[in-house]
Amino acid sequence: MNIDITARNFTPSPKLKTLINEKLIGLLKYDSNIMSSKVVLLKEGRAEKVELILKSNRASYITKCYSSVFEKTLMNAVDKIKVQIKKQNVSKSQLNNKNKPYEKVDESFLD
Repeated sequence: MNIDITARNFTPSPKLKTLINEKLIGLLKYDSNIMSSKVVLLKEGRAEKVELILKSNRASYITKCYSSVFEKTLMNAVDKIKVQIKKQNVSKSQLNNKNKPYEKVDESFLD
């Protein structure tokens, strides 16, 4: 997975960059088709904003989170992406089940 980290109004520490890489690579177990991710870190006064944009063969996942600490904001953003991926997986499985014919049920117990 290609990870692009952009920081505005500050320089991210190597520790923060490592944390971002670890968390984004961890998302591969939810969607192994993620090809690229863009992380935008923005410091606005006291608020710190994290914007995640992930592109997969299946879909694109986008979230924006605000908090007072980048680490906490990153965790919230990753959690939101996990929810989006899980919803995408459920939607795909529901579509697959709609195309399957109904199973014949044994009605002998009704007699």
